[in-house]
Amino acid sequence: MVERVDVLVVGAGTTGVYFGWLMAKKGHSVLIIDKDAREKVDQRLEIIHFVPRVMKQLGIPVPTEPPEFVLRYKDIAVSRLPLWLQRMYKLLEASGVRLDFSCEFKELIYDNGRIVGARVEGDGAERDILARLVVDASGIACAVRSTLPKDYGVDTWKYDPTRMFYVILHYIKWKEPDKPHPKVGDIIPSYFQFFDPGYGGDDCIMGIAVPDSFVNAEKMMAEIIERYHYPPFELKKREFNYFPLSPPPYSLVGDGFFCAGDSASIINPLAARGIVETWTLLKNVEPEFDNALKSGEYLSKERLWNVNVKHFRHEGADLAHTLMIASFVHFIPEKEINLLFDQLRPIVDTSTSSDDDSAPEEFALSFGMLVKILFKVIGWLFRRKVSLKSIKHVLRINGLAGRIKKHYQRYPEEPDDFEGWARKADEIWANRRLPAPPRM
Repeated sequence: MVERVDVLVVGAGTTGVYFGWLMAKKGHSVLIIDKDAREKVDQRLEIIHFVPRVMKQLGIPVPTEPPEFVLRYKDIAVSRLPLWLQRMYKLLEASGVRLDFSCEFKELIYDNGRIVGARVEGDGAERDILARLVVDASGIACAVRSTLPKDYGVDTWKYDPTRMFYVILHYIKWKEPDKPHPKVGDIIPSYFQFFDPGYGGDDCIMGIAVPDSFVNAEKMMAEIIERYHYPPFELKKREFNYFPLSPPPYSLVGDGFFCAGDSASIINPLAARGIVETWTLLKNVEPEFDNALKSGEYLSKERLWNVNVKHFRHEGADLAHTLMIASFVHFIPEKEINLLFDQLRPIVDTSTSSDDDSAPEEFALSFGMLVKILFKVIGWLFRRKVSLKSIKHVLRINGLAGRIKKHYQRYPEEPDDFEGWARKADEIWANRRLPAPPRM
């Protein structure tokens, strides 16, 4: 059996549902498939932290009612991801999107070397779906992108321990809340440990993100609890997830193909998130796909190239800069990392508990902030709290961050100039010279 659609999206998570919804509202036929059952999609995570201000700007429904909405913490809405997705599925179906769950991507279909659809399997039977655009929104699995021919113009690497962090979220309740204990918002940067809002009250989510393996993450968490003498707590449950930590593919499009979200490593490593960044990308490039589909032409790499240009010259350049900046933690001793974070955070922390969704989410370092930071660093050097070697590492990484951002801002206008640009990008990223991931 052969089906025909304009857009086939592989993955019904936050990336797939938003892109499919955008295209359906423009009048294009959309089919979204997911290997999991409808009620099982993204069940590995319950609590998610949405940013209502961004969601409203992008036209995305904001959780406001329990049990989907849990509580408001500063500028985020603590919500239940599975319930939000189930509500989105109903909205998508009302917009004409077809959803097919327990349906797995098997392989791409080509005609004269160009993608024209995909073979999928559901209910024990395979079927072919001819699509003008196939979208990989499969997350860490990279189910579609990793199967592309090596010469298709999109990187085909898969995630491994060097390209991601293993995340364990511990839902806890402090047994003796009056005793000193970490508060929501606290971070131990040298261990990538953090405390996020959970169900409210004395509950919180104690998380950790570690390279190499979940076993390594568990060992590090036990070491932290013992080392910092955390008071007793009740462990209610644990969740396991992955955190991309890799430069994205240099091209997000190929003939009849597009990738986004975790499958394309669209991530802000300092904020430990990628949903906002991915949604912003999808909204920014919506006109490119809409116009291409309405043209009636085949969606060639050349026809879609401006998707790359719009992203990598702007938000993509900022994310590359952030990813490079984040590299400095690999080179600085634990005590110095924690000192830098604890002392500099109050200077640059602009978060508030305001309910004003128009409040800016990001900040820019003002001249006054830079002066304060400079004087603090000089003082630490004199008191030997921070070594000159560490400062040199920070300056080196900062210089590389500036270089990579400028390079992305010069993303080639045409595919013919792409190979030279990619080689130069490889050289800049290689200069990070990251040490091997730590092993317990």
